[in-house]
Amino acid sequence: MVGARRAKPHARRENDFHACALLFDHRLMSDDRNDPLEKLASAHRSLEENLNDLARAARALGDARGRAGALEGLSGVVAYFERSMSRHHEDEERSLFPRLAVLEAIAPTLERLRQEHKAHQRAINELRAAIERDGGAEALEKLPQLIEDLRAAYHRHVTCEEQEVFPAARRFLQASAMQGIMNEMETRRGRGGQGNPAKGISGRPYRPGGMRRGP
Repeated sequence: MVGARRAKPHARRENDFHACALLFDHRLMSDDRNDPLEKLASAHRSLEENLNDLARAARALGDARGRAGALEGLSGVVAYFERSMSRHHEDEERSLFPRLAVLEAIAPTLERLRQEHKAHQRAINELRAAIERDGGAEALEKLPQLIEDLRAAYHRHVTCEEQEVFPAARRFLQASAMQGIMNEMETRRGRGGQGNPAKGISGRPYRPGGMRRGP
């Protein structure tokens, strides 16, 4: 082509190097199998889906013919959600938050999130009590609103973590700290080591009996 200039060999090599570097970085970022923050975010999605399942199960209580079975199933889902939520809170409070304690800017946020974890547990206790009292009669009246309140509170909670805490962790924590968090999370699940990409922290939730299991 008239007027076109051929790139110098060293310029082409430099461009090729940058292109390869960008591709390599993209591959690293897209592989979240050993990224603890991605695993925590995945656990958030699973727990939110658990809450959606709880809301659907509570609506099923309106059918008097199947109410006894619905209450039994609902009680099981609440118990499973509580275990999953407690383990997730442990991941954050024992592995992530302590490593961010030196960041004064988010220290008040971390303390507020810890208090919200306690509030979530109190809400679960109230859900369980509503199911158990009066043979489930009170559940029909109270459960839908209790679950909706918890869903709204939990959504605000995880939004804060994902928009404020997780970005701060990415900026501040070195790779060794991230790997340490991942190892601790795996150890809590009895897997240990460098992580298990085949299973993942979230446990690949599925729906036994129509319910989605947590992380």
